[in-house]
Amino acid sequence: MECSRIITPLWLKSALQDPEVTDICLNGTNASFVDRGQGLEPLHLSQEHRFQGDQLRDWILDILSEIGKSWDAKHPFVDATLPSGHRIHVTFPPLSPQGILVSLRRPAQSSPQADSTRIGSTRWNSSSFYPQLVEAIQRGDSILISGATGSGKTTLARDLLEEVPAHERIIALEDTIELAPQHPHFISLTSRPPNADGFGEVTLRTLLKQTLRMRPDRIVLGECRGSEVLELLQALNTGHCGALATLHANSPRDALRRIELLCLLSCPGTLSFTGIRELVSLGIQWVVQVKKVQNCRRITEVSKVEGREGDTILMRPVLGCELS
Repeated sequence: MECSRIITPLWLKSALQDPEVTDICLNGTNASFVDRGQGLEPLHLSQEHRFQGDQLRDWILDILSEIGKSWDAKHPFVDATLPSGHRIHVTFPPLSPQGILVSLRRPAQSSPQADSTRIGSTRWNSSSFYPQLVEAIQRGDSILISGATGSGKTTLARDLLEEVPAHERIIALEDTIELAPQHPHFISLTSRPPNADGFGEVTLRTLLKQTLRMRPDRIVLGECRGSEVLELLQALNTGHCGALATLHANSPRDALRRIELLCLLSCPGTLSFTGIRELVSLGIQWVVQVKKVQNCRRITEVSKVEGREGDTILMRPVLGCELS
């Protein structure tokens, strides 16, 4: 995290290297917070240890320059992944009157490489659901993982991808690089926002269309949030299988409702609920709900999609329990 011109303050460097710190939030130069699994707590820094004057701005711009990102008045937000693996999001004034807002998230630590004697990642060993999900991903079923921000969606997705047979080709599509499973044939593609003149944008939907020509065995959507969802459902119903995707939702049923909404928004006025639900019921086999409970991330619900009856998608809750 050293920059060529601006040195990372020792307190920030320490927080970035602390394995217990999952998130760091800088609200301008006067308020800094870290999350060690118990929620955000303030860092009480003396005046001499805080960023002074334009130091925070220079530090951010120097980092963005080194990773090939830029900022301008048309696009006052930046979302990127640092060489350390941390995901960084920056909001610039005047959108944030209190100053530059920086959000840093530590990447989930990859589990040890899977082997024939290990069932699942050690972080999910307390879950009776996880072995069933491992069997499903190895069998080639498509899994949708839902939950709130920081609930463990990416962590679970990474661990399940490590269970995919080594001879299969995985192509992941992300806005910022977060997935990094220990798999010999994992490829990640990232979208690109438009430049200052409004040109050069590459969306996840565009990447997905290109991915279908790259001989994927598995397609992964880092997060479902737009029209790429409809392309994925069509791919799953035209010969592709074993997809993995995450999205924000409060329950497995809500996750499917959000998928429907995203499909409708992608082609307003041209799709029917019946057609969308047919694609969903045939393309997705499992919906998994994850939740952060105190300082642990848990699988709280798993539902098996079992077709459609009329306009209703049939979902069967899988019985299981989280062991303490």
